Amino acid sequence: MTVEVFKHTKSLSPLTLKPIDAEIIFDGENVCMVKKDEEGKEYKALVEKDKELYLLFTRLTDESAAETQFVSAYVSSKCNLNCQVCYERCGSDKEVSLEELKGLSEKYKNCRIGLTGMEPTCREDIFELIKVVKNNHSLVTNGIKLESLEYVRKLKKHGLKRLCFSFNGFNDEIYRKMNGGNLLETKLKALKNVEFEKLDTLLSVTVARNINEDQILPLVEFCFKNRSFIIGLRIRTLAPIGKHLNTEQICMSELIDLMANSLQISKTDIVTEFCFMQAFIERFSKILPKGLKDHYGTKLCSFMFNVRKKKDGGYSCPGSRIDLNRINKSVFRSFYMLYYLFKAYGFSILMETFLHIRNLHRFVVQRKMLNITLRCWPTLYNIDLEEMNKCPHLYYKNGEMEKLCISNIKNSDKKKEK
Repeated sequence: MTVEVFKHTKSLSPLTLKPIDAEIIFDGENVCMVKKDEEGKEYKALVEKDKELYLLFTRLTDESAAETQFVSAYVSSKCNLNCQVCYERCGSDKEVSLEELKGLSEKYKNCRIGLTGMEPTCREDIFELIKVVKNNHSLVTNGIKLESLEYVRKLKKHGLKRLCFSFNGFNDEIYRKMNGGNLLETKLKALKNVEFEKLDTLLSVTVARNINEDQILPLVEFCFKNRSFIIGLRIRTLAPIGKHLNTEQICMSELIDLMANSLQISKTDIVTEFCFMQAFIERFSKILPKGLKDHYGTKLCSFMFNVRKKKDGGYSCPGSRIDLNRINKSVFRSFYMLYYLFKAYGFSILMETFLHIRNLHRFVVQRKMLNITLRCWPTLYNIDLEEMNKCPHLYYKNGEMEKLCISNIKNSDKKKEK
């Protein structure tokens, strides 16, 4: 089998966590990273199982590093659960102070501030923290304390507008394996309270191989039934970071296959939508905000697509309504791009997306379409630091600001820093 070196890049040393040289190679259809640490030990790790998709995700552009759009702040070192799928290694890290959060809010006033950590609602002054970050914020939570309607109302009274709510399926066996207990009833009650108080919610799902892969369809159906308050679905995979189950990792191409098979939609249509959005961004780059380009641009660890609810109860992807050949062959490319933009998505979903990106009140709700974000965490052995430059997400923890994935990897293996 022929092995081809695709590019040279930088990665982290498994020995010291410092930047070192690395190569991305094509080993048949597999994409792998090869690197040597400071003592000469060689490492080879899988990056992706589909070479063509990898090339789509990572194609080179002349764009500068991504403009920061999201800043996550580690506000809590305590948690009311003991999840076996938490990327936080332990609760011994330094919590962000109220004054630090004020400083972050001022410095990154045009960014969304995420209140995260072990479990932010375990922090007694969480209400003051929410008041500090004002409108541009989201609370990342397991939702346990939101079982109390009074508590949800108090959060909203202090300014809470958006949630990222962890929800791994509709079976208590899943929660016992992944989160340490029977939590389904509690989480459903919490979501009812969130719906009652009209708080925009991103449903966040961790998918583990052979545990909850069969939950994709029920989760999507639940999101469509509750589009009045659910603004999107985020599905992320496990990686050997922090506390994790010993399950085989799922790469991005496998996750896309899982979505296509579960919803009985065409993988080709999913990829077509992605290619259309990249072409649209490039075509209108001069008039589009850079933040929009960074949000929807090509990234190795993040992939976005939309799902449309059909009249017969099934699903389709907007890519099924887009003719890339017609666009590419026409001398009126800009016209056809705009035509297919409105044909594929419709005015309502475009307006809803615009309001969400601009942190404005979502007075338009498109109930027939759902945005889905797929996330695959890089690991210590395959992280590509050059690709990380495309990420608009920073993490403030222990007084340091770094890209989210880099911070998680380093904090998960602190012993090697010593």
